Amino acid sequence: MTGISKLIRVGVLLSLLVAASSVAAQTYLDLENQVQEFTLDNGVKFIVLEKHDVPVFSFRTMVNIGSANEVRGITGLSHILEHMAFKGTPEIGTKDYEAEKKAMAAEDVAFLALKAERIKGEHADPEKLAALQTAFDEAKDAAREFVVTNEFGRIIEENGGKGLNASTSSDVTRYHYKFPSNRLELWAYLEGSRMSHPVFREFYTEKDGPVTEERRGGVDNNPIGRLLEIFQNQMFMASGYHHSTIGYLSDIENVSRQNCQDYFDKNYVGSNMVVSIVGDVEFAEVQRLARKYFSGIKRGHPEPVETFEPKQLVEKRLVMRDPAQPVFIAGYHIEDQSHPDWPVYEVIADVLGQGRTSRLYKSLVKEQKVAVQAATFPGYPGSKYPTGMLIFAMPAKDKTGYDLEEATYAEIDRIVADGITADELQAVKQRARANFIRGLRTNGGMAEQLATYQTYSGDWSEMFRVVESIEAVTLDDVQRVAGEIFVPSNRTVAIIETDEDAS
Repeated sequence: MTGISKLIRVGVLLSLLVAASSVAAQTYLDLENQVQEFTLDNGVKFIVLEKHDVPVFSFRTMVNIGSANEVRGITGLSHILEHMAFKGTPEIGTKDYEAEKKAMAAEDVAFLALKAERIKGEHADPEKLAALQTAFDEAKDAAREFVVTNEFGRIIEENGGKGLNASTSSDVTRYHYKFPSNRLELWAYLEGSRMSHPVFREFYTEKDGPVTEERRGGVDNNPIGRLLEIFQNQMFMASGYHHSTIGYLSDIENVSRQNCQDYFDKNYVGSNMVVSIVGDVEFAEVQRLARKYFSGIKRGHPEPVETFEPKQLVEKRLVMRDPAQPVFIAGYHIEDQSHPDWPVYEVIADVLGQGRTSRLYKSLVKEQKVAVQAATFPGYPGSKYPTGMLIFAMPAKDKTGYDLEEATYAEIDRIVADGITADELQAVKQRARANFIRGLRTNGGMAEQLATYQTYSGDWSEMFRVVESIEAVTLDDVQRVAGEIFVPSNRTVAIIETDEDAS
Protein backbone atom coordinates (compact mmCIF):
# COMPACT_ATOMS: atom_id res chain seq x y z
CA MET A 1 0.00 0.00 0.00
CA THR A 2 1.36 3.41 -0.95
CA GLY A 3 1.79 6.24 1.56
CA ILE A 4 -0.99 8.17 -0.20
CA SER A 5 -3.33 5.16 0.09
CA LYS A 6 -2.55 4.88 3.79
CA LEU A 7 -3.32 8.56 4.30
CA ILE A 8 -6.61 8.21 2.44
CA ARG A 9 -7.62 5.21 4.56
CA VAL A 10 -6.63 6.98 7.78
CA GLY A 11 -8.60 10.04 6.69
CA VAL A 12 -11.67 7.95 5.92
CA LEU A 13 -11.36 6.17 9.26
CA LEU A 14 -11.08 9.45 11.16
CA SER A 15 -14.10 10.81 9.31
CA LEU A 16 -16.10 7.72 10.25
CA LEU A 17 -15.05 8.01 13.89
CA VAL A 18 -16.02 11.68 13.98
CA ALA A 19 -19.35 10.89 12.34
CA ALA A 20 -20.03 8.01 14.75
CA SER A 21 -19.22 10.25 17.70
CA SER A 22 -21.51 12.93 16.34
CA VAL A 23 -24.35 10.43 15.80
CA ALA A 24 -23.92 9.05 19.33
CA ALA A 25 -23.97 12.54 20.81
CA GLN A 26 -26.99 13.49 18.74
CA THR A 27 -28.72 10.26 19.78
CA TYR A 28 -28.48 10.87 23.50
CA LEU A 29 -29.20 14.58 23.17
CA ASP A 30 -32.36 13.70 21.24
CA LEU A 31 -33.16 11.21 23.97
CA GLU A 32 -32.99 13.95 26.59
CA ASN A 33 -35.70 15.86 24.76
CA GLN A 34 -37.97 12.81 24.84
CA VAL A 35 -37.95 12.43 28.62
CA GLN A 36 -41.11 13.68 30.36
CA GLU A 37 -41.82 14.21 34.04
CA PHE A 38 -44.51 15.07 36.55
CA THR A 39 -44.85 15.26 40.33
CA LEU A 40 -47.83 14.13 42.37
CA ASP A 41 -49.30 16.36 45.04
CA ASN A 42 -47.66 14.18 47.71
CA GLY A 43 -44.22 14.82 46.21
CA VAL A 44 -43.55 11.56 44.35
CA LYS A 45 -41.52 12.38 41.23
CA PHE A 46 -42.21 10.42 38.01
CA ILE A 47 -39.84 10.36 35.03
CA VAL A 48 -41.09 8.72 31.85
CA LEU A 49 -39.35 7.83 28.59
CA GLU A 50 -41.55 6.27 25.92
CA LYS A 51 -39.85 3.60 23.79
CA HIS A 52 -42.30 1.61 21.72
CA ASP A 53 -39.97 -0.82 19.95
CA VAL A 54 -40.73 -3.78 22.25
CA PRO A 55 -43.95 -4.29 24.30
CA VAL A 56 -42.27 -4.17 27.71
CA PHE A 57 -41.19 -1.54 30.21
CA SER A 58 -38.72 -1.34 33.07
CA PHE A 59 -38.87 0.85 36.14
CA ARG A 60 -36.94 1.95 39.18
CA THR A 61 -38.50 3.08 42.41
CA MET A 62 -35.70 4.85 44.24
CA VAL A 63 -36.14 5.90 47.84
CA ASN A 64 -33.71 8.52 49.08
CA ILE A 65 -32.86 6.59 52.23
CA GLY A 66 -29.95 4.31 53.05
CA SER A 67 -27.83 3.10 55.92
CA ALA A 68 -26.14 6.51 56.22
CA ASN A 69 -29.45 7.80 57.59
CA GLU A 70 -29.56 5.25 60.41
CA VAL A 71 -28.58 5.92 63.99
CA ARG A 72 -27.26 3.74 66.78
CA GLY A 73 -29.75 1.01 67.69
CA ILE A 74 -31.32 0.67 64.25
CA THR A 75 -28.32 0.02 61.99
CA GLY A 76 -29.32 -2.31 59.15
CA LEU A 77 -32.96 -1.19 59.26
CA SER A 78 -32.93 0.28 55.73
CA HIS A 79 -31.92 -3.15 54.45
CA ILE A 80 -34.50 -4.98 56.57
CA LEU A 81 -37.18 -2.61 55.29
CA GLU A 82 -36.16 -3.45 51.73
CA HIS A 83 -36.88 -7.12 52.53
CA MET A 84 -40.25 -6.18 54.01
CA ALA A 85 -41.36 -4.50 50.78
CA PHE A 86 -41.78 -7.96 49.24
CA LYS A 87 -44.06 -9.29 51.97
CA GLY A 88 -47.25 -7.84 50.55
CA THR A 89 -50.07 -5.57 51.66
CA PRO A 90 -53.37 -5.94 53.52
CA GLU A 91 -54.77 -7.47 50.32
CA ILE A 92 -51.76 -9.48 49.13
CA GLY A 93 -49.93 -12.12 51.14
CA THR A 94 -52.56 -12.96 53.77
CA LYS A 95 -55.39 -15.42 54.33
CA ASP A 96 -57.19 -13.16 56.82
CA TYR A 97 -55.68 -9.75 57.44
CA GLU A 98 -57.81 -8.78 60.45
CA ALA A 99 -56.90 -12.00 62.25
CA GLU A 100 -53.28 -11.66 61.12
CA LYS A 101 -53.05 -8.16 62.63
CA LYS A 102 -54.04 -9.53 66.04
CA ALA A 103 -51.54 -12.37 65.73
CA MET A 104 -48.75 -9.95 64.78
CA ALA A 105 -49.62 -7.73 67.74
CA ALA A 106 -49.27 -10.74 70.05
CA GLU A 107 -45.98 -11.55 68.34
CA ASP A 108 -44.72 -8.02 69.03
CA VAL A 109 -45.62 -8.27 72.72
CA ALA A 110 -43.77 -11.59 73.00
CA PHE A 111 -40.71 -10.17 71.25
CA LEU A 112 -40.49 -7.09 73.48
CA ALA A 113 -40.70 -9.27 76.58
CA LEU A 114 -37.91 -11.48 75.27
CA LYS A 115 -35.79 -8.48 74.29
CA ALA A 116 -36.18 -6.87 77.74
CA GLU A 117 -34.70 -9.95 79.37
CA ARG A 118 -32.12 -10.65 76.67
CA ILE A 119 -30.48 -7.22 76.81
CA LYS A 120 -29.64 -7.82 80.45
CA GLY A 121 -26.80 -9.93 79.11
CA GLU A 122 -25.05 -12.01 81.76
CA HIS A 123 -27.59 -10.85 84.33
CA ALA A 124 -30.51 -12.39 82.42
CA ASP A 125 -32.38 -15.25 84.11
CA PRO A 126 -31.67 -18.36 81.95
CA GLU A 127 -34.94 -20.08 82.82
CA LYS A 128 -36.99 -16.96 82.17
CA LEU A 129 -35.09 -16.36 78.94
CA ALA A 130 -35.86 -19.88 77.72
CA ALA A 131 -39.55 -19.53 78.58
CA LEU A 132 -39.78 -16.17 76.82
CA GLN A 133 -38.03 -17.58 73.77
CA THR A 134 -40.53 -20.44 73.62
CA ALA A 135 -43.46 -18.04 73.93
CA PHE A 136 -42.02 -15.85 71.19
CA ASP A 137 -41.47 -18.82 68.86
CA GLU A 138 -45.07 -19.90 69.38
CA ALA A 139 -46.32 -16.37 68.65
CA LYS A 140 -44.25 -16.26 65.46
CA ASP A 141 -45.68 -19.59 64.32
CA ALA A 142 -49.21 -18.42 65.08
CA ALA A 143 -48.74 -15.24 62.99
CA ARG A 144 -47.24 -17.17 60.10
CA GLU A 145 -50.38 -19.32 59.87
CA PHE A 146 -52.05 -16.42 58.06
CA VAL A 147 -49.24 -15.79 55.56
CA VAL A 148 -49.51 -16.65 51.87
CA THR A 149 -45.82 -17.05 51.15
CA ASN A 150 -44.35 -14.99 48.29
CA GLU A 151 -47.74 -14.02 46.86
CA PHE A 152 -46.42 -10.63 45.75
CA GLY A 153 -43.62 -12.20 43.72
CA ARG A 154 -45.88 -14.93 42.36
CA ILE A 155 -48.36 -12.38 40.96
CA ILE A 156 -45.54 -10.60 39.14
CA GLU A 157 -44.08 -13.81 37.72
CA GLU A 158 -47.47 -15.15 36.60
CA ASN A 159 -48.07 -11.92 34.71
CA GLY A 160 -44.77 -12.04 32.83
CA GLY A 161 -42.63 -9.98 35.17
CA LYS A 162 -38.87 -10.54 35.08
CA GLY A 163 -35.97 -9.52 37.30
CA LEU A 164 -37.89 -8.78 40.49
CA ASN A 165 -35.28 -7.44 42.90
CA ALA A 166 -34.14 -4.63 45.17
CA SER A 167 -30.98 -3.34 46.78
CA THR A 168 -29.95 -1.13 49.67
CA SER A 169 -26.80 0.99 49.77
CA SER A 170 -25.39 3.57 52.12
CA ASP A 171 -27.28 6.23 50.15
CA VAL A 172 -30.49 4.84 48.65
CA THR A 173 -32.88 1.91 48.38
CA ARG A 174 -34.03 0.81 44.91
CA TYR A 175 -36.74 -1.54 43.65
CA HIS A 176 -37.09 -2.83 40.11
CA TYR A 177 -38.33 -5.38 37.59
CA LYS A 178 -39.66 -5.34 34.04
CA PHE A 179 -43.21 -6.04 32.95
CA PRO A 180 -45.20 -6.50 29.72
CA SER A 181 -46.66 -3.16 28.67
CA ASN A 182 -50.24 -4.51 28.88
CA ARG A 183 -49.71 -4.97 32.64
CA LEU A 184 -49.03 -1.31 33.36
CA GLU A 185 -52.07 -0.89 35.60
CA LEU A 186 -51.26 -4.05 37.53
CA TRP A 187 -47.74 -2.70 38.07
CA ALA A 188 -49.09 0.64 39.30
CA TYR A 189 -51.41 -1.12 41.74
CA LEU A 190 -48.69 -3.43 43.07
CA GLU A 191 -45.96 -0.81 43.36
CA GLY A 192 -48.22 1.94 44.67
CA SER A 193 -49.67 -0.42 47.28
CA ARG A 194 -46.36 -1.62 48.70
CA MET A 195 -44.92 1.88 48.79
CA SER A 196 -47.98 3.33 50.57
CA HIS A 197 -49.16 0.59 52.94
CA PRO A 198 -46.90 -2.48 53.10
CA VAL A 199 -47.48 -5.07 55.80
CA PHE A 200 -44.36 -6.08 57.72
CA ARG A 201 -45.43 -9.69 58.08
CA GLU A 202 -42.81 -12.30 58.97
CA PHE A 203 -40.67 -9.41 60.25
CA TYR A 204 -38.93 -11.39 62.98
CA THR A 205 -38.61 -14.50 60.83
CA GLU A 206 -36.96 -12.47 58.06
CA LYS A 207 -34.52 -10.51 60.20
CA ASP A 208 -33.52 -13.50 62.32
CA GLY A 209 -33.25 -15.71 59.22
CA PRO A 210 -32.20 -14.38 55.78
CA VAL A 211 -30.96 -10.98 57.03
CA THR A 212 -28.86 -12.50 59.80
CA GLU A 213 -27.48 -15.08 57.36
CA GLU A 214 -26.46 -12.27 55.00
CA ARG A 215 -24.61 -10.69 57.90
CA ARG A 216 -22.85 -13.93 58.80
CA GLY A 217 -21.99 -14.90 55.24
CA GLY A 218 -20.81 -11.48 54.13
CA VAL A 219 -19.12 -10.26 57.32
CA ASP A 220 -18.83 -12.54 60.34
CA ASN A 221 -17.65 -15.64 58.45
CA ASN A 222 -15.82 -13.75 55.70
CA PRO A 223 -12.33 -12.42 56.55
CA ILE A 224 -12.39 -9.71 53.89
CA GLY A 225 -15.91 -8.72 54.94
CA ARG A 226 -14.79 -8.45 58.57
CA LEU A 227 -11.79 -6.36 57.59
CA LEU A 228 -13.88 -4.04 55.41
CA GLU A 229 -16.39 -3.45 58.20
CA ILE A 230 -13.65 -2.51 60.68
CA PHE A 231 -11.92 -0.44 57.99
CA GLN A 232 -15.15 1.48 57.36
CA ASN A 233 -15.65 2.01 61.11
CA GLN A 234 -12.14 3.48 61.32
CA MET A 235 -12.19 5.58 58.17
CA PHE A 236 -15.55 7.18 59.00
CA MET A 237 -15.84 7.91 62.69
CA ALA A 238 -18.63 10.52 62.74
CA SER A 239 -20.73 10.38 59.59
CA GLY A 240 -23.44 7.86 58.69
CA TYR A 241 -20.89 6.03 56.55
CA HIS A 242 -19.39 4.74 59.80
CA HIS A 243 -21.38 1.49 59.76
CA SER A 244 -22.04 -1.01 57.00
CA THR A 245 -25.37 -1.38 55.22
CA ILE A 246 -26.01 -4.81 56.76
CA GLY A 247 -25.84 -3.30 60.26
CA TYR A 248 -24.54 -4.68 63.54
CA LEU A 249 -25.78 -8.08 64.69
CA SER A 250 -27.08 -6.81 68.03
CA ASP A 251 -29.19 -4.18 66.25
CA ILE A 252 -30.57 -6.77 63.83
CA GLU A 253 -31.47 -8.99 66.77
CA ASN A 254 -33.10 -6.27 68.86
CA VAL A 255 -34.90 -4.06 66.35
CA SER A 256 -38.69 -4.35 66.52
CA ARG A 257 -41.48 -4.23 63.97
CA GLN A 258 -42.56 -0.89 65.48
CA ASN A 259 -39.05 0.47 64.88
CA CYS A 260 -39.45 -0.56 61.26
CA GLN A 261 -42.90 1.02 60.98
CA ASP A 262 -41.64 4.28 62.49
CA TYR A 263 -38.67 4.34 60.11
CA PHE A 264 -40.96 3.67 57.14
CA ASP A 265 -43.44 6.38 58.16
CA LYS A 266 -40.63 8.89 58.52
CA ASN A 267 -38.72 8.13 55.33
CA TYR A 268 -40.95 6.42 52.76
CA VAL A 269 -42.71 9.67 51.94
CA GLY A 270 -43.43 11.33 48.63
CA SER A 271 -40.61 13.86 48.68
CA ASN A 272 -38.17 10.99 49.18
CA MET A 273 -39.29 8.91 46.17
CA VAL A 274 -38.49 8.90 42.47
CA VAL A 275 -40.13 6.50 40.02
CA SER A 276 -38.62 6.21 36.54
CA ILE A 277 -40.34 4.23 33.77
CA VAL A 278 -38.78 3.45 30.41
CA GLY A 279 -40.41 1.43 27.65
CA ASP A 280 -43.66 0.83 25.86
CA VAL A 281 -45.90 3.12 27.90
CA GLU A 282 -47.96 6.24 27.22
CA PHE A 283 -47.12 9.28 29.31
CA ALA A 284 -50.76 10.27 29.85
CA GLU A 285 -51.65 6.77 31.02
CA VAL A 286 -48.73 6.71 33.45
CA GLN A 287 -49.98 10.01 34.86
CA ARG A 288 -53.49 8.68 35.29
CA LEU A 289 -52.40 5.47 36.99
CA ALA A 290 -49.86 7.26 39.18
CA ARG A 291 -52.55 9.54 40.56
CA LYS A 292 -54.84 6.56 41.11
CA TYR A 293 -52.40 4.22 42.85
CA PHE A 294 -49.51 6.30 44.24
CA SER A 295 -51.46 9.12 45.87
CA GLY A 296 -51.76 7.07 49.07
CA ILE A 297 -48.07 7.62 49.79
CA LYS A 298 -47.76 10.08 52.66
CA ARG A 299 -46.36 13.56 52.39
CA GLY A 300 -43.36 14.26 54.59
CA HIS A 301 -40.10 16.06 55.10
CA PRO A 302 -37.40 13.66 56.35
CA GLU A 303 -34.73 15.09 58.59
CA PRO A 304 -31.52 15.85 56.70
CA VAL A 305 -28.25 14.26 57.73
CA GLU A 306 -26.44 16.77 59.91
CA THR A 307 -23.30 14.94 61.05
CA PHE A 308 -20.41 14.94 58.60
CA GLU A 309 -16.93 13.51 58.80
CA PRO A 310 -14.34 15.94 60.18
CA LYS A 311 -11.04 16.38 58.40
CA GLN A 312 -8.76 13.40 59.10
CA LEU A 313 -5.56 14.62 60.73
CA VAL A 314 -3.54 11.41 61.15
CA GLU A 315 -3.02 8.21 59.22
CA LYS A 316 -5.08 5.29 60.57
CA ARG A 317 -3.80 1.73 60.33
CA LEU A 318 -5.17 -1.63 61.30
CA VAL A 319 -3.82 -5.14 60.86
CA MET A 320 -5.96 -8.26 61.13
CA ARG A 321 -4.11 -11.51 61.67
CA ASP A 322 -6.09 -14.32 60.09
CA PRO A 323 -5.52 -17.64 58.28
CA ALA A 324 -7.07 -16.02 55.19
CA GLN A 325 -5.22 -14.80 52.11
CA PRO A 326 -3.43 -11.47 52.69
CA VAL A 327 -5.12 -8.29 51.49
CA PHE A 328 -4.20 -4.63 51.23
CA ILE A 329 -6.79 -1.83 51.45
CA ALA A 330 -6.27 1.92 51.51
CA GLY A 331 -8.86 4.67 51.61
CA TYR A 332 -8.48 8.40 51.04
CA HIS A 333 -11.15 10.94 51.95
CA ILE A 334 -12.73 12.81 49.03
CA GLU A 335 -15.75 15.09 48.58
CA ASP A 336 -19.23 13.97 47.52
CA GLN A 337 -20.38 13.63 43.92
CA SER A 338 -21.88 17.14 43.82
CA HIS A 339 -18.41 18.66 44.32
CA PRO A 340 -16.77 20.25 41.24
CA ASP A 341 -13.79 17.91 41.63
CA TRP A 342 -15.87 14.72 41.40
CA PRO A 343 -15.08 14.20 37.68
CA VAL A 344 -11.41 14.56 38.56
CA TYR A 345 -11.73 11.82 41.18
CA GLU A 346 -13.27 9.58 38.53
CA VAL A 347 -10.38 10.24 36.15
CA ILE A 348 -7.78 9.54 38.85
CA ALA A 349 -9.51 6.30 39.89
CA ASP A 350 -9.76 5.15 36.27
CA VAL A 351 -6.10 5.76 35.48
CA LEU A 352 -4.86 4.41 38.79
CA GLY A 353 -6.87 1.24 39.17
CA GLN A 354 -9.77 0.50 36.84
CA GLY A 355 -9.26 -2.26 34.30
CA ARG A 356 -6.29 -3.99 32.77
CA THR A 357 -4.87 -0.81 31.31
CA SER A 358 -4.69 0.94 34.69
CA ARG A 359 -1.37 1.75 36.31
CA LEU A 360 -1.85 -0.51 39.32
CA TYR A 361 -2.83 -3.49 37.18
CA LYS A 362 0.02 -3.02 34.73
CA SER A 363 2.61 -2.43 37.44
CA LEU A 364 1.54 -4.74 40.27
CA VAL A 365 -0.05 -7.59 38.32
CA LYS A 366 1.67 -7.69 34.93
CA GLU A 367 5.15 -6.28 35.51
CA GLN A 368 6.13 -6.84 39.14
CA LYS A 369 3.78 -9.83 39.56
CA VAL A 370 3.25 -8.99 43.23
CA ALA A 371 -0.55 -8.94 42.96
CA VAL A 372 -3.31 -10.99 41.37
CA GLN A 373 -5.84 -8.18 41.64
CA ALA A 374 -5.70 -4.42 42.06
CA ALA A 375 -8.54 -1.91 41.74
CA THR A 376 -9.61 1.60 42.70
CA PHE A 377 -13.15 2.81 43.44
CA PRO A 378 -14.34 6.40 43.97
CA GLY A 379 -17.38 6.75 46.20
CA TYR A 380 -16.80 4.20 48.96
CA PRO A 381 -19.12 3.45 50.66
CA GLY A 382 -21.42 6.02 49.00
CA SER A 383 -21.30 9.29 47.13
CA LYS A 384 -24.16 11.38 48.50
CA TYR A 385 -21.98 12.70 51.35
CA PRO A 386 -18.22 13.30 51.69
CA THR A 387 -16.79 9.86 51.05
CA GLY A 388 -13.69 7.89 50.16
CA MET A 389 -11.56 6.60 47.30
CA LEU A 390 -10.83 2.94 47.96
CA ILE A 391 -7.82 0.97 46.75
CA PHE A 392 -8.05 -2.81 47.05
CA ALA A 393 -5.36 -5.34 46.13
CA MET A 394 -4.68 -9.05 46.71
CA PRO A 395 -1.07 -10.28 46.75
CA ALA A 396 0.34 -12.99 44.56
CA LYS A 397 1.72 -16.18 46.11
CA ASP A 398 4.40 -15.56 48.75
CA LYS A 399 3.73 -11.80 48.73
CA THR A 400 2.17 -9.77 51.54
CA GLY A 401 -0.08 -6.80 51.95
CA TYR A 402 2.99 -4.79 52.89
CA ASP A 403 4.55 -5.58 49.49
CA LEU A 404 1.43 -4.22 47.79
CA GLU A 405 1.36 -1.17 50.04
CA GLU A 406 4.85 -0.15 48.96
CA ALA A 407 4.15 -0.80 45.27
CA THR A 408 0.83 1.06 45.39
CA TYR A 409 2.31 4.15 47.01
CA ALA A 410 5.00 4.22 44.32
CA GLU A 411 2.33 4.49 41.61
CA ILE A 412 0.40 7.11 43.57
CA ASP A 413 3.56 9.16 44.11
CA ARG A 414 4.18 9.15 40.35
CA ILE A 415 0.77 10.71 39.73
CA VAL A 416 1.31 13.28 42.48
CA ALA A 417 4.75 14.22 41.13
CA ASP A 418 4.20 13.99 37.38
CA GLY A 419 0.45 13.78 36.83
CA ILE A 420 -0.90 11.54 34.07
CA THR A 421 -0.27 11.63 30.34
CA ALA A 422 -2.43 13.27 27.71
CA ASP A 423 -3.04 9.82 26.18
CA GLU A 424 -4.26 8.45 29.51
CA LEU A 425 -6.64 11.36 29.98
CA GLN A 426 -7.99 11.02 26.45
CA ALA A 427 -8.55 7.28 26.97
CA VAL A 428 -10.55 7.96 30.14
CA LYS A 429 -12.74 10.44 28.28
CA GLN A 430 -13.36 7.95 25.48
CA ARG A 431 -14.31 5.24 28.00
CA ALA A 432 -16.61 7.63 29.84
CA ARG A 433 -18.51 8.40 26.65
CA ALA A 434 -18.70 4.72 25.68
CA ASN A 435 -19.87 3.67 29.13
CA PHE A 436 -22.53 6.37 29.18
CA ILE A 437 -23.90 5.38 25.79
CA ARG A 438 -23.79 1.71 26.81
CA GLY A 439 -25.95 2.56 29.82
CA LEU A 440 -28.65 3.89 27.49
CA ARG A 441 -29.02 0.66 25.52
CA THR A 442 -31.52 -1.06 27.82
CA ASN A 443 -34.74 0.14 29.38
CA GLY A 444 -33.49 -0.91 32.81
CA GLY A 445 -30.17 0.89 32.40
CA MET A 446 -31.89 4.07 31.31
CA ALA A 447 -34.42 3.89 34.16
CA GLU A 448 -31.57 3.38 36.61
CA GLN A 449 -29.67 6.44 35.43
CA LEU A 450 -32.74 8.69 35.35
CA ALA A 451 -33.74 7.73 38.89
CA THR A 452 -30.18 7.94 40.19
CA TYR A 453 -29.44 11.43 38.88
CA GLN A 454 -32.82 12.75 40.00
CA THR A 455 -32.28 11.36 43.49
CA TYR A 456 -28.67 12.43 43.93
CA SER A 457 -28.67 15.78 42.16
CA GLY A 458 -32.34 16.73 42.10
CA ASP A 459 -32.32 16.87 38.29
CA TRP A 460 -32.42 13.82 36.04
CA SER A 461 -31.04 15.83 33.09
CA GLU A 462 -27.67 16.00 34.88
CA MET A 463 -27.03 12.50 33.54
CA PHE A 464 -26.65 14.04 30.09
CA ARG A 465 -23.94 16.39 31.40
CA VAL A 466 -21.74 13.64 32.86
CA VAL A 467 -19.71 13.18 29.67
CA GLU A 468 -19.19 16.94 29.42
CA SER A 469 -17.92 17.07 33.01
CA ILE A 470 -15.33 14.39 32.28
CA GLU A 471 -14.38 16.10 29.01
CA ALA A 472 -13.66 19.29 30.94
CA VAL A 473 -11.02 17.66 33.20
CA THR A 474 -7.47 18.83 32.46
CA LEU A 475 -4.04 17.40 33.21
CA ASP A 476 -3.49 20.22 35.71
CA ASP A 477 -6.75 19.31 37.48
CA VAL A 478 -5.57 15.74 37.93
CA GLN A 479 -2.20 16.67 39.39
CA ARG A 480 -3.72 19.33 41.67
CA VAL A 481 -6.38 17.02 43.12
CA ALA A 482 -3.99 14.07 43.42
CA GLY A 483 -1.67 16.25 45.50
CA GLU A 484 -4.57 17.23 47.75
CA ILE A 485 -5.95 13.79 48.52
CA PHE A 486 -2.95 11.45 48.39
CA VAL A 487 -1.29 12.51 51.64
CA PRO A 488 -0.55 10.13 54.53
CA SER A 489 -2.67 12.05 57.05
CA ASN A 490 -5.72 11.55 54.77
CA ARG A 491 -5.18 7.81 54.55
CA THR A 492 -6.69 4.79 56.30
CA VAL A 493 -4.92 1.46 55.75
CA ALA A 494 -6.06 -2.09 56.47
CA ILE A 495 -4.08 -5.28 55.96
CA ILE A 496 -4.78 -8.97 56.45
CA GLU A 497 -1.57 -10.51 57.73
CA THR A 498 -1.78 -14.25 57.13
CA ASP A 499 -1.31 -16.21 60.32
CA GLU A 500 -2.17 -19.89 60.22
CA ASP A 501 -2.45 -19.99 64.01
CA ALA A 502 -4.86 -17.06 64.23
CA SER A 503 -8.48 -17.79 65.05
